[in-house]
Amino acid sequence: MTIKKRFFLAYSYLYNILFLFLEISPPFFRNLVFKLLFKKLGKKTFIDYRTYFRYPSKIQIGSHVSVNRGSKFFPIQQVKNVEIIIKDHVAIGPDVTIFAGGHDHNYLNLPVVGKTVTIEKYVWIGGKSIILGGVTIGEGAIIGAGSVVSKNIPPYTIAAGVPAKVIKKRTLKN
Repeated sequence: MTIKKRFFLAYSYLYNILFLFLEISPPFFRNLVFKLLFKKLGKKTFIDYRTYFRYPSKIQIGSHVSVNRGSKFFPIQQVKNVEIIIKDHVAIGPDVTIFAGGHDHNYLNLPVVGKTVTIEKYVWIGGKSIILGGVTIGEGAIIGAGSVVSKNIPPYTIAAGVPAKVIKKRTLKN
């Protein structure tokens, strides 16, 4: 086994132990640890228990964001400048999964590829949705529960389905 592989296994083991510890820690301590781990963590952000972040140094979360229980975030470590960016006032439902990385199916060895995922301000993502790499969800958009978002979603629209498609414009009341 190579040194690189051993290092990765040790990192994975210790990282998972840290997350087990965070599961029983009080919210103020969890937020302090998340502030240290993430590239950015805004103010008054709520991250529920049983939420998983792989490579948190490649994740930015803005202010007034709510991340519900069971959500999972997978940026990609092997590709530079690929991140998951969540801007202010975003609501993420339970069991949402965001993938910024994957594999190139055009090759038998399946090389790692990745593209940044950006979730703009005032977005609401319904539970059990999946967001794929390279997607930008525009400001004020709503993603219906159980959707698979594989393409950009325009601002102030409602998208749903597998794959997610815009089903109507979002009209706001003052």
